Amino acid sequence: MSDPQKYTVGWICAITTEFVAARALFDEKHDQLEAIADDDNNNYALGRIGKHNVVMAVLPKSEYGTTSAAVVANNMLRTFPNIRFGLMVGIGGGAPSAKHDIRLGDVVVSTRSNGEGGVFQYDYGKTIQSHAFVTTGFLNQPPQLLLAAISGLEAEYELEGHHLGTHVDKALDQWPRLRKKYSRPLRESDRLYRPDVLHPSSTDGYDDTYDNDPAHLVIRSDRDDEEDDPVIHYGLIASANQLMKDALIRDELAASKDVLCFEMEAAGLMNHFPCVVIRGICDYSDSHKNKDWQGFAAMMAAAYAKDLLRQIPPGKVEAELPIREVLSSIERTGDETKHIVMSMESKQHLAKIEDWLSPPDYSTNTNLARAQRHPGTGSWMLDSVPFQEWKLGSRQNLWLYGLAGCGKTILSTTILDHVLSLGAHPTLAFYFDFNDPKKQTLEGLLRSLALQLYRTDEQAARRLDDIFVVHNNGMRQPDTATLSSYISSTVQASGDLIIVLDALDECTMKRELVFWIEGLVSSKVQFIVTGRPEADFKSALPRLFDKRNCILLDNRAVDADIRSYVMATLVQRPDFVEKKLPLGLLNEIRDKIGNGADGMFRWAACQLESLARCLSPKDIKIALNSLPRDLNDTYYRMIQNIPQDYKYAAIRLLQFLVHTKRPLELSEAIEVIATQPEKEPQGFDIDSRLCRQHDVLRYCPGLVTIAEIAGPDESLEELHLAHFSVKEYLLKQDQFDLQGASSVITGTCLAYLEGIDGDYITIKSKFPMSKYAADYWMQYAVLMETSDARTQAMVSFLRNKTTFTRWTQLYERYTTPPRGSVVYHACLGGLTEVVKSLTVDTDDMNMQGGRFGNALQAASFRGHLAIVQLLLDSGVNVNQQGGYFDNALQAAASRGHLETVQLLMDAGANVNQQGGSFDNALQAAASEGHLETVQQLLDNGANLDMLGEKFGTALIAACQTKKTEVVRLLLDRGADINAQGGLTDGSALQAVAARRDNLSTVKLLLSRGADINARGGIYGNALQIAAARRDNLATVKLLLSEGADINAQGGVYGNALQAAAAQRDNLAMVQFLINEGADVNAQGGRFQNAFRAATHAGDYKAVQLLRDKGANTDT
Repeated sequence: MSDPQKYTVGWICAITTEFVAARALFDEKHDQLEAIADDDNNNYALGRIGKHNVVMAVLPKSEYGTTSAAVVANNMLRTFPNIRFGLMVGIGGGAPSAKHDIRLGDVVVSTRSNGEGGVFQYDYGKTIQSHAFVTTGFLNQPPQLLLAAISGLEAEYELEGHHLGTHVDKALDQWPRLRKKYSRPLRESDRLYRPDVLHPSSTDGYDDTYDNDPAHLVIRSDRDDEEDDPVIHYGLIASANQLMKDALIRDELAASKDVLCFEMEAAGLMNHFPCVVIRGICDYSDSHKNKDWQGFAAMMAAAYAKDLLRQIPPGKVEAELPIREVLSSIERTGDETKHIVMSMESKQHLAKIEDWLSPPDYSTNTNLARAQRHPGTGSWMLDSVPFQEWKLGSRQNLWLYGLAGCGKTILSTTILDHVLSLGAHPTLAFYFDFNDPKKQTLEGLLRSLALQLYRTDEQAARRLDDIFVVHNNGMRQPDTATLSSYISSTVQASGDLIIVLDALDECTMKRELVFWIEGLVSSKVQFIVTGRPEADFKSALPRLFDKRNCILLDNRAVDADIRSYVMATLVQRPDFVEKKLPLGLLNEIRDKIGNGADGMFRWAACQLESLARCLSPKDIKIALNSLPRDLNDTYYRMIQNIPQDYKYAAIRLLQFLVHTKRPLELSEAIEVIATQPEKEPQGFDIDSRLCRQHDVLRYCPGLVTIAEIAGPDESLEELHLAHFSVKEYLLKQDQFDLQGASSVITGTCLAYLEGIDGDYITIKSKFPMSKYAADYWMQYAVLMETSDARTQAMVSFLRNKTTFTRWTQLYERYTTPPRGSVVYHACLGGLTEVVKSLTVDTDDMNMQGGRFGNALQAASFRGHLAIVQLLLDSGVNVNQQGGYFDNALQAAASRGHLETVQLLMDAGANVNQQGGSFDNALQAAASEGHLETVQQLLDNGANLDMLGEKFGTALIAACQTKKTEVVRLLLDRGADINAQGGLTDGSALQAVAARRDNLSTVKLLLSRGADINARGGIYGNALQIAAARRDNLATVKLLLSEGADINAQGGVYGNALQAAAAQRDNLAMVQFLINEGADVNAQGGRFQNAFRAATHAGDYKAVQLLRDKGANTDT
């Protein structure tokens, strides 16, 4: 019998192939243990390698990823408490590059790279400000003992070469049955495909010659006799919960992070199981995956690990602290594994919620305001009677208003910082911002507040988690009404809360904003809001807040702040200090600007900026004697003073900034200047780029500013208009009207895309504006006034195979091929005149490709009525199938485009056509809550009870997504209330019972005859699914009061009590069901009984409660 205390090295494998290779390299096998730790379900192999006792474990069959690895590691530590370090050994996907000649069979060892730990954790598919993936952490580097051994082994290999093949051959001699699977394949089978070449699927008519087509392959020279083959590489390994099989993303990460290898488990270990990760390369992380090299790659990785252990004296290992002691600072209450895994899952889930909501980040505004704030600014407000009364609670809300440029945002930040420092109540904040379209809408506000609530309140987090689940676990986006309802219900259920909102006037949805504030004004919320006194706010806020709480900012107090700011600038800013101006002139500047500002911080800042450019005291005096009257006069002079050589580019840049679709990065702004769309034949000239990026300020002095924005990996710089008043002024000028500016911007984007060259990675790295131009040129094109010349320019761009391919590679980066055709994209973009031109002489109107399958579906999804009519007139098949929605009618119905839906039906669209994401048009409209579209489809013959795979019926679809009015309509039209189906195979009542805060719909279904005890589906009955949802007690009470059988059997959990007990932190539900007569020892279901369900969930309060109520603990 083996002694678990004697094992000091832990070795973890992800799959059976790796486990077999590792076990084959034991020098000596040991007997299995007779007993292991409670709840340790690992399968172990024990033995000796060199002088070390090693325990090996493999992840459960078909379970991959970081969480599974963490579970196995922590179970191992409980059973083998003296493990000093770990090895994660197995296979991975290589990331070959010009810098690293990685080939199949090579080995990658995790070591520090670019100052980071050996494993890089990332989330594939997460998008932040147009970045395709984000770093979620660089994890702890391997222990020093292992790093020293790695260095020693590397030196030995460099001097003598490695002999890993000898280890492999010896193992295969000992275990001859492994030769077929674990020997080295022929070198000819090591093929590296070009990154833009996708492996054909089985439905594509696979051709054997495809594999060997030289046009598809990257040509590599043979390794010479002096090189090791396979080669050992040292550096960064990328780890995520998804398999990497995209060569373009592979190359992008290899270039930006110097990643050598991709895998799926290491990120779950590095911070909780000090180890080195060793990966044999079995494929190239692309679509051409196969298993031919897995066995040999696993053998090579295991052979390296064996050599590595040979470098480490046993005495050194014994001198190390056991991992459990190293990690003693980690809180271990109850089952350590569950807590660690829950923590990891919680962080991963938070990342999913953040990605799903993608809220705008108001901290960029507060950080900028803090950087600009002069010490002491706004202290008068903190000392004022209204604010002091607001703090004490005698004033519930405050609206602080003033004219443009009076410093409201800096004042808001002063107040916010003060409130946060008090810490009396949870505080939420949002800053509307004219520079960022996402910060100009009610939706942006709601997304931001929703995430802030999620982070600060556990009950709020549960409510938002429910909404996340309802929206297909984040696959669908919540609408404004859903977010507003969530915030309102959460606020009402919580304690006192403070909300700070800045720059209400910069919101483009003022009436909707006022309506939302009105719905939230209550005794539990204290508002402080700032903004200009525009009509919508002047008429509403005095009524909502009380007139005495609407306070005009005191010009005298602001002027005092301005004079202090002016004087500080004069004595601190180098532009003034280095001029050594006489005291009298400094006082004159202070008085004329400080006294002339009339409460306008922005006006004072502009004048100081102008004076700083003066070259002599005389110039300063002249400028002081002709100061502009107001901001409009100031901006007029600024534009007139732009040097003539810069003016055309400056105006073009300002047009971009006024009408930007998202904040413009500084590097993108440089490209705008370097692109001259009117220039033939090449609009973009790389030699026209500014040598120093910050020189862009010389083009529009005083009108723009550079803002530093914190990013997920590193900060970036954006170019902003200097103030909202700048945008307002420019919009009054002829050159900045929407149609005219959109024409210039479209031309600039197209000229840029025509002027750049290279593969995807080259373009992304060398041409910063490529993504902006690719993503937005069509959005600008549809806004501009059409002309034959402009239409022809767009048609030429789209028809040019080179430019079209370049653009679609950027625009459809994450669309699964085949990509859309020229006509498809013109239809999707709503370019009616372009479509007219293309339909005259093209035959690709029915061509398949793109997310929406074909041109008609794309146009229908966007509701481009005129284009849909054009396509139908051109003979396009109205029932053509393919793409996300399978057919055009479903696409239009999912968006509630009434006119498009009618046009398609009039043209013969099959109203009951099955397929696509929603199965049919009626379920698409019902799921999305488009009441009029549902009515329209029913009036035109839609089958009310047609079954689909996803929802089952339209009624279940409406119930599942909480569309009560649609539910009512469908019932009125005769929908089968007890029909079952969909992914959960349940009924409408089950669907609605699973959704918290939906009692009205539950009552509606019961009043119309829903069978409360109907059995079927994954959850068995409505009561069981309701009990399985935390914070859903009201629904459970309602169902029981209406006759639900509390001990009804069936479904995944067997009964309602087991369903409730299986959810952690669901004690109130468990208690209530027991009080109402639930059988604590009822058998059946996933966990057999409620006691085991609570034990598995790690809910010790529920476990104790069940024990106290007589649960049989011996089961």
